[in-house]
Amino acid sequence: MCGGSFLLDKDPVLRIAVIKAAADHASQAHKGQLRKDRRTPYITHPARVAALVGIFGGSHVAVISAWLHDVYEDCTPAWITRTDRFITGLPLPDDDKADIASIVDALTKKNRIKGKSARLSNSLDRILDAPPEATLVKLCDRIDNLLDSADRNGGFTKRYLASTDEVIGKLEVRASYYGYEPALKLLVAIRNANLKKL
Repeated sequence: MCGGSFLLDKDPVLRIAVIKAAADHASQAHKGQLRKDRRTPYITHPARVAALVGIFGGSHVAVISAWLHDVYEDCTPAWITRTDRFITGLPLPDDDKADIASIVDALTKKNRIKGKSARLSNSLDRILDAPPEATLVKLCDRIDNLLDSADRNGGFTKRYLASTDEVIGKLEVRASYYGYEPALKLLVAIRNANLKKL
């Protein structure tokens, strides 16, 4: 891909090419990783999140962020460095690149914070200060992870439901304000469904 700044609304081919490049990058970063079921390739999660973001009207910035959202949390330091360079080198306007970096950072739980609950709370607080589409990406991330939890034991599901309630509680106002209510409503519906019967 060539460098420079482009108006992607006038070049849909470039927009798709940039999204494909992000998908390819994430696929390489997560190569060999599996989901918690120890069978499913990890990349299926960012792929499903990116698809949901697109279904709910997310921009190319949000879709790219969805593809990259777990690299910083789950991949090696070398891949983190490569992903920094990848984002910087995207043939997008500087504002788009800054938004992608900010969204991905907000969704990344910081390992230096002790306790899963505290890490989630910190991430949600940063999402509230990030570009608006960080909210959409997080809702789609939680939708997919919650559906994935249906295959696990009840203890995991109960803990995950409690943390899902926090996600909903912290993001519902912002989701409504920015027009992400359909994603929020789907998350609430899944949260309230009997996951064992899905």
